[in-house]
Amino acid sequence: MTEPLSPHTPAPLPLCGVDLIEVPRVRQAIERHGDRFLQRVFHPDEIAYCQRKKSPWPNWAVRFAAKEALFKSVRPGTLRHLIWREIYVARHASGQPGLAFTGATAERLEGWRFSLALSHLRDLAIAQVIALPPEA
Repeated sequence: MTEPLSPHTPAPLPLCGVDLIEVPRVRQAIERHGDRFLQRVFHPDEIAYCQRKKSPWPNWAVRFAAKEALFKSVRPGTLRHLIWREIYVARHASGQPGLAFTGATAERLEGWRFSLALSHLRDLAIAQVIALPPEA
């Protein structure tokens, strides 16, 4: 067994969060709760992006998974009250997906760095977030 890190560890270690979700579960939630669910969970940019898709369901699901993976990647207590719509998947100029934040979530995560990987099939979506906390 390894020893726990001391509070004087020179550099923070990267943290990882992964989420795998069934696309039909997200589709059912959206169909059951409609616009209320979309407005509560997704940022307006995500809503616009997914609504343009011919088959939006995997796109909704992978964005949901990205938020779950983010929550799993940060230290407990960092995001006490996860504000779903303040976290969104954005594209870098290169086309690579990344995480973006607004409001109180952006303030709480100031100084953190994140890397995001997404993938989806017709019935499954997965997201992985590598998080690097700010230096103490």
